[in-house]
Amino acid sequence: MIVKPAAETVRSVGWIASLIAILATLAFIFAPLFAYSYKEWLKPDYSHGFLVPLFSIYLAWHWRAHAPKQFAWPEVWGLAFVAGGAILYLLATYFNFAKEWLQGASFVIVLSGMTLLLGGWASLRWLWPAIAFLIFMFPLPYRMEIAVSGPLQRVAAIGSEFILVTCGYATYREGVILHVRDHTLEVANACNGLSMLLTFVALSVAMAMLLRRPLLDRAIILASAIPIAILSNILRIAVTGILYNEGGKELGDRLFHDLAGWIMMPLALGLLWIELKIMDWVLVTDYGQASREEMIKSVAVNPAHLFMPAFEASAAAKAAASKAPPGKSR
Repeated sequence: MIVKPAAETVRSVGWIASLIAILATLAFIFAPLFAYSYKEWLKPDYSHGFLVPLFSIYLAWHWRAHAPKQFAWPEVWGLAFVAGGAILYLLATYFNFAKEWLQGASFVIVLSGMTLLLGGWASLRWLWPAIAFLIFMFPLPYRMEIAVSGPLQRVAAIGSEFILVTCGYATYREGVILHVRDHTLEVANACNGLSMLLTFVALSVAMAMLLRRPLLDRAIILASAIPIAILSNILRIAVTGILYNEGGKELGDRLFHDLAGWIMMPLALGLLWIELKIMDWVLVTDYGQASREEMIKSVAVNPAHLFMPAFEASAAAKAAASKAPPGKSR
């Protein structure tokens, strides 16, 4: 195993030749997969696929401080990763079961192996989050899409019916068709929210990777991604039903078909922002030496402390404690 400074390694003829050979091999083997994925990215459900590679590059740059100063290569354990990815690729191709997605998973495994082979374990520890995130650019298996889209469609119809009735609009539901007063609104398969769900899950994983928060906060962000995406789609359909009745069919169609994609993501991000603020308020673990009464007084003086991160709340509590009358225990 050769261990050299990174700058010297990347200039060596052997390392450059190995890199070129590996990239050429990957391009040749996985070209059909990426051609298929590109066609899927042109569809609304997977339009986020264009951004996934760019964000992976950003992740590698964001954690560039963890890049190794020296490359240990060739690391033979990288060949084990490559072999595992190759076996998965062949099995997916032979059995034609979840073919494209499993081939995408094999690409991630092989790329991890190549990173280990050329850069050692330190390079893999630096780049594995960026490499793993690439799995989001590959389409889900068709059977999974069918299994998920039906329940999403029903949940969207039931949820939007509940909101419309709660808002005072007489609504009758037949399966996924909503009769809202004088108008009929069908929650078609294209409106099941799968596109929003996939995009927002990928976004939530990205935020969990980047946010400097405790593990519990990140787990909550990931767990809430699916409910927030579903809720956003339900609100979109309910608002469309309201617009059909209040503004006419033309206005409802314009929102439902033209502006829906632009509205849902800001709405979901807004819900996620509210969730983060609630966590800042609820999951406060350190109030310094301030008593509960002093913390309440601090919040009463400045209610904005409820929506500040935990460390700011702690600092406010300590400031309140320091202003206590002389002789009072702090």
